[in-house]
Amino acid sequence: MSLALAHKRRIEAGGAVPVQAVAYSPASALDSPANAQKHLKLMESAMAVDLERISAINSREARQQLKRDELLPKYQDYVQRYRDSGLNYPNPVLMQVLVWLFDTAQFEHGLELAEFAIAQGQELPERFKRDVPTFVADEVIEWAEAEQKAGRSPEPYVSDLLPRVDGEWQLFERIPARFHKLLGLIALDREDWATAIGHFDRATELYPDIGVGTRRAAAEKALRRQQADETSTGTE
Repeated sequence: MSLALAHKRRIEAGGAVPVQAVAYSPASALDSPANAQKHLKLMESAMAVDLERISAINSREARQQLKRDELLPKYQDYVQRYRDSGLNYPNPVLMQVLVWLFDTAQFEHGLELAEFAIAQGQELPERFKRDVPTFVADEVIEWAEAEQKAGRSPEPYVSDLLPRVDGEWQLFERIPARFHKLLGLIALDREDWATAIGHFDRATELYPDIGVGTRRAAAEKALRRQQADETSTGTE
């Protein structure tokens, strides 16, 4: 029996006409939820292999280079296609890419992806035991404090993230306190005493044990001396 005749008889018998499924291929991987799940499984398998590669490397610098130069370019195209698809499902590959962006201090791309992940309600791999805002804030402040100690400016990332850390996101108080403390230290370095005092006061308000009392006292003393000098100059 020909396919056309079989089709005609099914219609005459009132039978449903079968719908041809969209064939899976990498090009059509995100064209439907079913294909997207198939492709995700393949990406997760590839990611598992690459995570093993990372764990076998002892050098932190070499691990970072592998993530930055090879693995991020490998997976970012998939992440972008997922974002463009309009789909929303738990995506461990996306979240691992997010982790790698912060591991390699690519904060602009990392923060953009973090906002997308937060909007979708994505969760980090279980080993992190933190939500996305806490992870982002922790990663940035750890990096920023190390940069400051090394004599390099961590700006503008600390200031740019502050409105989220101290306002938009619900975080353990010590985290935004660390941001204010660091911004106070940065202000001290440029002898902006009033700004330093403001950050130190906010840090103490959030987390009284943050440890800025001595520096605040020094900033207040310097501010009073500056104000006295300005007053003296103005009366001459």
